[in-house]
Amino acid sequence: MIIFFVLLSVLSSSWGLQEIELKTFLREDMPPPATNLSLARNVFQSYINMPLDHFDPQNDKRFAMRFMFNEEFFGGPGSPIFIMAGGEWDIHPAWLAAGNMYEMARENKGYLIYTEHRYYGKTLPFKEHTTENLRFLNMDQALADLAHFITEVKTQPRFNNSEVIMYGGSYAANMVMWFKQRYPHLVLGSIASSGPILAKIDFPEYLEVVHEAYLLEGGDQCISIIRQGIQDTIAHMNTDEGREALEAAFGICEPIDYSDPYDLGYFSGLITWSFSNTVQRASPGSLIQICNNFTGNYYGNTPMEKIGGFVSLVQNRTENECWDIVYDNFLDSYNKTDNSRAWYYQTCTEYGFFQIAPKSGTVFDSLKWLNLDFYITACKRLFDERFDEKFVYAAADRVNLVYGGLDPEVKNTVNIHGYIDPWRALGVYDEHISETSPTYTIERASHCFDMQGWLPSDTIRMTFMKQEARRIVASWLSNRKNH
Repeated sequence: MIIFFVLLSVLSSSWGLQEIELKTFLREDMPPPATNLSLARNVFQSYINMPLDHFDPQNDKRFAMRFMFNEEFFGGPGSPIFIMAGGEWDIHPAWLAAGNMYEMARENKGYLIYTEHRYYGKTLPFKEHTTENLRFLNMDQALADLAHFITEVKTQPRFNNSEVIMYGGSYAANMVMWFKQRYPHLVLGSIASSGPILAKIDFPEYLEVVHEAYLLEGGDQCISIIRQGIQDTIAHMNTDEGREALEAAFGICEPIDYSDPYDLGYFSGLITWSFSNTVQRASPGSLIQICNNFTGNYYGNTPMEKIGGFVSLVQNRTENECWDIVYDNFLDSYNKTDNSRAWYYQTCTEYGFFQIAPKSGTVFDSLKWLNLDFYITACKRLFDERFDEKFVYAAADRVNLVYGGLDPEVKNTVNIHGYIDPWRALGVYDEHISETSPTYTIERASHCFDMQGWLPSDTIRMTFMKQEARRIVASWLSNRKNH
């Protein structure tokens, strides 16, 4: 699920370098699967008129919710409907022209739909993401959107008797699991890929899994080099000469204010967010290649230079570009109407998911400035002073109370995780959810790996999981048809 933002590009007058966008990886886009673009000709876009507030009959305001559809495999009246739930991103037509759900529709003569989440992409209830306008952004409303959508679709005669299968990845995996739990009469079954279903404010486990992934793939030598590079980086903060070397190694525009814990939190994030990106999007062999680069001098010569070079490569920084490490820039990146602001609002008001530095012996432990105060201060300054630590903890408690945390009562849900996916730490990955809701955790796999079609880099177990999900869905449909 993990999560992006950008900074405005300006020109640094003192260095003559261009300041560039810095990705935090706090919000996860859903990159489309590779596909023949000609297949997208079968995908069409439309909108449905959606109530703004499903729970207040006196509020008659509505907005246009975008969705896409593909009927190339549809077998006629009564054939199943496959719905991919959109999360904190723009929906993309390629997901209805390739991927594992596409194959499910092919095998079962299904109708394909991709729904867009309120406040994301082009589904904007308001022109501006003010705090007041964002109050209708929550899971309860989002699930009610899906219920309203399915109900409207099934009023069409050809869909009256159609069974519905839902597929969701990352945050949207939570959605489809919780939808099956709350509206079981509307959906036959769901596939939940990489769902972090436990709302948790302090989330050091995320970086603990990032550390473990590098250890499992690259071994002790790789971890040793990364640890030394981060430790040396922090040691260089203690002298003027060291600070100059640090800023040169990382490509910093202006000297960092080393007395400001928030600026240092932002710098710590520059490091951790870069490592987490490579893990969350890892495929078998990709982390081994990075570790081989650390062992050699691909990223730099000294341990600190290697960390700086790695960060620059991941962030796509060139020699003529630099970072402006100021906490206000972090805040400014969320002060516009876009996906990132909407998602940060949800983290403050529902889930937390704040990826803080661990205290468990990882390579990231010493980046202590990346703490709860860093993230919660942003909640207060971006949205409302009331969004303090007490508020965000209470918000996460409510989500866990309503939806069950790590003990959801849900039937006919396939629960899938990749073992090196940092988000599996907030999911059920080591036991079945119920007799009809099996869990599969696949070694060397990361975030939402099963949603793609077959890839040359897939292990045997990864290929098996994609096939198994399709087999289970086919059995649900067959059993319902026979009854």
